[in-house]
Amino acid sequence: MALRTRIAVTFLLLLAAVLAAALGAVLATNRDSAGREVQRQLDVGASVFSRLLESNRRQLTQAAQAVAADYGFREAVAARDTDTLASALGNSGERIGAALVVLTSLDGKVIAASGTHLPAGVAADSAASMMVDRGRIYQIVTVPVRSPLPVAWIAMGFEIDQKAARELADITGLAVTLSVHAGGRWADVISTVSGGARTTDVVTRRIEMSKVGDTEIVAVLSRSLADARAPFERLTKVLFMIGGVSLVAFALAAFWLARNITRPLQDLTQVVDRMRAGTYDWQRSVQRGDELGVLAEGLHLMQTAVQTRDQSIRRLAYEDALTGLMNRTAFGAALSDALREADGAPIGVVVIDLHRFRRINEHLGYSVGDAVLTEIAARIAAVPSVSSAVARLAADQFAAFTRLNDRAGLHAWGTSLLLALADPVFVEAQPIDISATLGLASSADGASSHEELMRCADLALECARREKRALSIYEEALKPAARDQLSLLGELRRAVEHDELRLYFQPKIELNTGRVAGAEVLLRWQHPLRGLLMPVDFIPFAEQTGFIRWLTRWILDHSMAQAAQWHRAGMALNLAVNISAEDIGDSRFDSRVALLLSRHQLPPTLLTLELTESGAIEDPARALHMLDAIAALGVSLSIDDFGTGYSSLSHLARMPVHEMKIDRSFIQNLESDPEFATVVRSAIDMGHGLGLRVVAEGIETAAAAGRLRDFGCDIAQGYFYANPMPLESFEIWLKDKPRVPIIAIPAAFTVDDVTDTVSLATF
Repeated sequence: MALRTRIAVTFLLLLAAVLAAALGAVLATNRDSAGREVQRQLDVGASVFSRLLESNRRQLTQAAQAVAADYGFREAVAARDTDTLASALGNSGERIGAALVVLTSLDGKVIAASGTHLPAGVAADSAASMMVDRGRIYQIVTVPVRSPLPVAWIAMGFEIDQKAARELADITGLAVTLSVHAGGRWADVISTVSGGARTTDVVTRRIEMSKVGDTEIVAVLSRSLADARAPFERLTKVLFMIGGVSLVAFALAAFWLARNITRPLQDLTQVVDRMRAGTYDWQRSVQRGDELGVLAEGLHLMQTAVQTRDQSIRRLAYEDALTGLMNRTAFGAALSDALREADGAPIGVVVIDLHRFRRINEHLGYSVGDAVLTEIAARIAAVPSVSSAVARLAADQFAAFTRLNDRAGLHAWGTSLLLALADPVFVEAQPIDISATLGLASSADGASSHEELMRCADLALECARREKRALSIYEEALKPAARDQLSLLGELRRAVEHDELRLYFQPKIELNTGRVAGAEVLLRWQHPLRGLLMPVDFIPFAEQTGFIRWLTRWILDHSMAQAAQWHRAGMALNLAVNISAEDIGDSRFDSRVALLLSRHQLPPTLLTLELTESGAIEDPARALHMLDAIAALGVSLSIDDFGTGYSSLSHLARMPVHEMKIDRSFIQNLESDPEFATVVRSAIDMGHGLGLRVVAEGIETAAAAGRLRDFGCDIAQGYFYANPMPLESFEIWLKDKPRVPIIAIPAAFTVDDVTDTVSLATF
């Protein structure tokens, strides 16, 4: 959608939204107001109707009481003078316009009447009531005639007819319907609603007038919602018309304004498109005094600046500023074009690395170094087979390619390049000897892209450096298995992040008592595709790549968490965790251990760190410093695989270790070779002489366990006692096993006491 259209449509949508909200609010308010007005009218109508009935009742009561209180009337009642009684009743009824006036005996018999008479047998009382007689509704009042006791009843009533209903409808503005329920059905006796005007959109109010036995009389007041809403609907239509006219007028204005804004922008956009395509011949055509004019002027100035910088950037992007040769980007593009146009002919590539060039800069200065590089570039470019396909890849590294007749010509081409670089370079009459190493590769070796061909040449150069040769040609044997290693490294990272690693536990047994002295924590990898992997499948690679530190952090964290859980449950058990020389080389390793101890609230006496003997002696000074720091935390230290390394006994004596473990290779040959038995016994005696606890691992037979007990070995570990087990199986095995008592002294430090604090987020 064009900008002009978007601007106009946006404004229209905003106006439409505002109008819709306003009209919707007005419409909802009108409907609500109409409903409230109808309810108010019904309340007023019900009140008026009730007051009308009450007024009639009082008028009837007063008239009836006046007649009953007349002395002459009472005398006539006593004398049963029906003519006089009828005349008195008629006069009284005419004065108030009563439809019926009846005098009855106490047993309900009619003595005299004027107008409609009461049906015989109807009991009279002194309360107002309603009566239906031959389809007519009457409001009647009965009062007693006393002399001085009641001797008769006077009943006087008004007829509620169509005229009365119409007057009430005119007063209240409501439709009035009087209905009678008798004989199990309802019948409308009086109604001001015509048959054709009845509708379902009506609000009603029901007023119960009388209920005697099965006869019930009700008045229904009603009001049509459509009639009540009519004035509001007319107002709403007017507002909708105003809104429609406003939308049309606003649309015309919005499109005119958007067109006035976007037309110059379209012209400027075309200019930008031309500049993006590399054309800078635009002449300024937008002449305005507003912001668009300022934008056009700025774009014109930018065009000139971009044109200047573009020329400079093109040189910098594809050309080395010092030598004028191609850079790596331009060389890769040129090599890619050459491979595409070779038509099957092999392309040879060489990467040239200069020796000791850094010393030239350091001792003779950068200006001399620049002069040397310029001369070397000229010599390489002067080799006939190279022509202009030369590049400077880095400070002292060059590259070139050429078309070969056959693969055998690659070596000859490399030799010619070496000869071109053999003579000294003269700078300010001073000869400077330059030597170089060349790595060559050919597309005939199966390289299909310039990146792969350059990688092969780099591998050949690395081989020449390693073997200290001047020239090396790429062979298939040089191709590393780096892809699989990178894949394994990525899988190891995922294993740590997704908790694919598993802890296995192998118990350590006190030889003299058979009690459980602790357990060594071993690592397994539950690979999602290859199943359960043993440490030999990934630990060596982790040590080579330095990832072993991350594995150590993971196993320390989870081992301490488990040991702390057992400790809180009253089942304290010392756990031994293997660490590597890489961990000892970490200057913050002691802080990491302290942080985890504090984090899991684990007493240090429940943790033993096992370090291989060869790992500890790689850097004795650093190892001693780090081991002292760890021992200061209260953590036990153990020399693992003792006897397989070449450590100095003086170093071993100074190490703050508490335990040494004799390697399994000695234990497994203990029974078959007397010399191994002598070595094992000597190692045990030496360990005890140094004040260390001695552990023998790899015990697989009862005979080996017995000999070690005789030699005085302290702790045993091996398949003879138990295989490494997952947590659930180990807890089942450990149940009811006697244990060596452990005094779990809480650590007397917190995270704040760690001098080189490592945050939990980055541990």
